[in-house]
Amino acid sequence: MNSFSTYCQGESHIIVDKVCQDYALDVTRKGTSIAIVCDGHGGERYFRSDVGAKCAADVALKQIQTLLKNSEELSDLLEQSSFTQVEAITTQRSKGNLDKETNIDKMFRQLFKSIIAGWRNAIFEHARSNPLTDIELSTVPEKYTKIFQDCIINIDSYTQSDIEKTYGCTLIVAVITRKFWFAFHIGDGKCISFSPDGNWMEPIPWDDNCFLNKTTSLCDSEAIDEFRYCYGNKESKPIAIFLGSDGIDDSFGEVENMVNFYVQIAKLIATGRNGGDLAYNTLKEDLPQLSKIGSKDDMSVASIYEADALKKIKPILLQWQIDRVNSKLRQNKAQLEALYAKRDKLEPIKDSTKQNQIEYNYAISDIEKTQKNIDVLENQINKLNEDLTQLM
Repeated sequence: MNSFSTYCQGESHIIVDKVCQDYALDVTRKGTSIAIVCDGHGGERYFRSDVGAKCAADVALKQIQTLLKNSEELSDLLEQSSFTQVEAITTQRSKGNLDKETNIDKMFRQLFKSIIAGWRNAIFEHARSNPLTDIELSTVPEKYTKIFQDCIINIDSYTQSDIEKTYGCTLIVAVITRKFWFAFHIGDGKCISFSPDGNWMEPIPWDDNCFLNKTTSLCDSEAIDEFRYCYGNKESKPIAIFLGSDGIDDSFGEVENMVNFYVQIAKLIATGRNGGDLAYNTLKEDLPQLSKIGSKDDMSVASIYEADALKKIKPILLQWQIDRVNSKLRQNKAQLEALYAKRDKLEPIKDSTKQNQIEYNYAISDIEKTQKNIDVLENQINKLNEDLTQLM
C-alpha cells in the first residue's frame, strides 16, 4: 500500500483573504498506511478552526500509532472480523436500537476518547499560548472574542464548548495494515473505497445529522457518541480508499459524480510505476480549479491505495465509466426526442400568441443545448472505448 494527501484554500477564501481551514496528512510505514482529513468550520464562531483541524490530524495520528503499537488484542480481533459497519450512537439512539457493545467497540470508543482528550489539550495549550491577534480582534464579532478571552482568564471554570467551538472541525481517518483495516468519521465529507473486484462503496455509515450547513464536530459536547466507523480483516480490505472534505462532495452533487472523480484519480495511479506521484501532482494542481468552478470551499483529499491492484481493475473502472456515460447518453437522446415532438407541435401555431412564440423559442434553445450534451457524451464514450481497447 501507499498513500498521499493534499489540501488547498478555497476560491471563496481566496477572494476574502481567509485562511485555509482544511488539513490533510498521510503516513505509510512498515506495511501500515494512515490517511487523515480534517475540515475546520467556516462560521464566525470558529475563527481558529484551521488550527483545530491541524491539531485534530496530528493528535489522531499519534493516538492511532500508539494503539497499533500497543494493542495486540485489537489486532487479533480485527484479523478475525468480517467487514462491519457501526453507526453513531446518537443515530442508534434516535432509532431506539442501541447495539450491544463488543470488545472491538470498546477499544474504538477508547480511541475516540483519547483523540477528543488529546485534541482538547492541544487547543487549550494553543489558546493559552496565543492571545487574540489584531486581525481576529478586527474581523471576529466582539461577543466571540470576549467569550474566548474570558475563558482564558477563567480557564478552570470555562464552559466546555466555549473554547472548543473556536477550534471546531471534522475528522475522517482510514487505516490499512497487512492483516486488517478500519476507518472512522465525525462530521461531513465523504469516504469512498474500491474493492479488489472493482466495486465502490461508502464504507463508513452516513450520519443524517450532517445536512446542508450543519455537521457533527469534535467540538460537540457529545462528540464521543457521534463517531461512526467500519472495520474488517484482510479479506475485506479495499485496494483504494479516498477521504474528502465536504468541499469535494459539494462540488459534484450526486455521489456517483464524486465517485467518477475518484475513479479518474485511481486510473492515474494505475498508469505505471510513478502513477501515485502523477495522481498526487495532478490533484494538487486541479483542486484549486475544482474549488473555483465547484463549491468554492476549501478542499482536502487523502488516499491509501495499492497501485498494482488498481492496475488490474482499470478495465472494470473504465467499463463503469462507459456504462455511466451511456446511461446519460440514453437520457439525453430521449429528452431530445421529446423536445423535437414539442417543437413540431408548437411550430404551426408559434406565431398565434406571444406565449406560443416564447415556448417555441425555448424548445429550439433546449434542442441545441441537448444536442451539444449528446455530442460531448459521444466524444467521452469514444475516448473511453479507445482507452479500454488499448488495455485488451
